[in-house]
Amino acid sequence: MRTVGVDIGTGSAKAVLFDPDRGVLGRGTAEYPVATPRPGYAEQDPADWWAGAVAAIRAATGGAPVDAVAVSGQGAAVVLTDAAGEPVRPALIHLDQRADREAEALRANGFAAGVRRASGNDVGSWNVAAKLCWLRAHEPAALDRAHRVTSAAGFVLARLTGRGVQSVSDAGISDLFDLTSRGWSRGLAAGVGLDPALLPTVAAATEDVGTVLPAAAEATGLATTTRVRAGGEDTSSAALAAGVLTAGAAYLSLGTAGVVGVAVPAGVTDEPRLLSFPHVREGLDLLSGSMTSAGSALRWWSDVTGVPVADLLAEAETADAGQVTFVPYLAGELHPVNDPHARGILAGLSLATGRAELTRGILAGAASAVAHNLDVCSSAGAPATLLSATGRPTASPAWMREIADATGVPVEVVGDDGAAVGDAMIAAAASDAELAGLVRAHRHVTARYEPDPARLAPAVERRAAIARLYQASRGGAS
Repeated sequence: MRTVGVDIGTGSAKAVLFDPDRGVLGRGTAEYPVATPRPGYAEQDPADWWAGAVAAIRAATGGAPVDAVAVSGQGAAVVLTDAAGEPVRPALIHLDQRADREAEALRANGFAAGVRRASGNDVGSWNVAAKLCWLRAHEPAALDRAHRVTSAAGFVLARLTGRGVQSVSDAGISDLFDLTSRGWSRGLAAGVGLDPALLPTVAAATEDVGTVLPAAAEATGLATTTRVRAGGEDTSSAALAAGVLTAGAAYLSLGTAGVVGVAVPAGVTDEPRLLSFPHVREGLDLLSGSMTSAGSALRWWSDVTGVPVADLLAEAETADAGQVTFVPYLAGELHPVNDPHARGILAGLSLATGRAELTRGILAGAASAVAHNLDVCSSAGAPATLLSATGRPTASPAWMREIADATGVPVEVVGDDGAAVGDAMIAAAASDAELAGLVRAHRHVTARYEPDPARLAPAVERRAAIARLYQASRGGAS
């Protein structure tokens, strides 16, 4: 058997060709842009996702026969499609913060209390409900034209199968979802004026949701007999590939953005500073924190300096951040501060501060954001004792050491294929037990980083300094 996993990320589509006995046989990646037409706006053309998926699948498979495919994608994108399945407007992705006023209104009118009862989560300008309210206020014609309100993964699944479907993990990111019933909340949908009939069918990760349509087969090179499975949200699929199979297992997925969290028993965890949503493995949820600036912070620094990211990381290997303090909120911040107006800050510079020290400070600041989220997980009863890390940035020893020191938790790097491999395993498994077996068989630790006890106190002080700078930037507001 050979399967394909496809992940529709923020900056690129990734695909892998997978054999349960031999592992990953092929890889493909296709990048696409994020449009920022105004400050706080972040949009993508769903057609770019599909084109990226097509290119990545073709590159990964090289024309080899494929038995099944599963798809994951970035969470909380709002995608409106018409009766023909075509996008009504560009998608509002998770980085989009335009709906801040709408989110505040939802907190004030009692809607947020309903979300907290349904999932333990808070509303946010990054999530679905506030964006729908913004569209209703500013682009009502777009909503009126919508035949379906879906996600990034849901859009690609529809292109593949013709069906309106989302995985339970992907749908569960939305603040219109009920974690107890594992389905859409009709009351929450009605609370933002949305007809629940516009929402996709919710399917388990390993559920077959169709076969590949002729047009999609021609585009991708897949056969019309190729089975399509629901897959996951990119965080949950990456966590699966990292080995998160039981409650208490912790994961870190780094890319353009970053996500860290801990698996917990399914149900409502009342910690609104974080995000609870279903794992792709039944019986588990993920208590998760998302950070807007991970790889993007380093990309920003590369653009500013004109130095390639790889060269910056090489310089930083032997550098010490010293007193350099970086508040890593370049695009606002999601968890746990949940502040779309937060901004990045570099402080603690002197005449002796060079580029390498600044780079190391940026890595340390991003690592502090990881630690902040894990601190909140621990306070909610879900402490991390080992962090399984995936994503391209995990290739940097300096960054991984900063994360181990900041969190006080050993970090195991388990590859950079992440969500796409998790999806491919989902496509290959005939049962939950077989899925767990595949994960255990193909979890390969490429590096392990132990926290340095001597660096624990400085790491704690760095987090405190970041908190002080952040509060000062807000005029001292709490």
